[in-house]
Amino acid sequence: MNARLIRGIRVAQWLFLLLTLAFIWGNSCIPVAVSDEQSKTVTEHVKPQLEAAVGKGKVTNQLVRKLAHFTEFAALGFQILLLRRENTPLSAARAAELGFFAAFSDESIQVLSNRGAQITDVWLDTAGVAFGVLAALLLRFLYLRLRRKKE
Repeated sequence: MNARLIRGIRVAQWLFLLLTLAFIWGNSCIPVAVSDEQSKTVTEHVKPQLEAAVGKGKVTNQLVRKLAHFTEFAALGFQILLLRRENTPLSAARAAELGFFAAFSDESIQVLSNRGAQITDVWLDTAGVAFGVLAALLLRFLYLRLRRKKE
């Protein structure tokens, strides 16, 4: 790939990461009543798919909210690791560390917006980041392995 294309990809990755953080932190600024209504709307849309996985009648607004936390932070962890140039255990640990600080910041924003913070959400978000980091490591490993086979 030429240098200009690589630079464009890097800029797009950074932009996507910033948009993800804006989405996460922006949702933390929304008043509780509005956030709850949004969650209920999402729950109604995803309920049939989730019931197939967890069982009929077991999908709650709380479950959907927790899955949303995990998923958005998994995406963040994935993006952070892809921005790392090297593929080492240290880069994975740093990506997870940055994700933890994003999760901590998210809960801090909720305190400032009178929503209240939960340490369990920081743990869940951090688990999501770790999952995203591991998924990115696995994809990078598979990509490099396939590339070596072609050579």
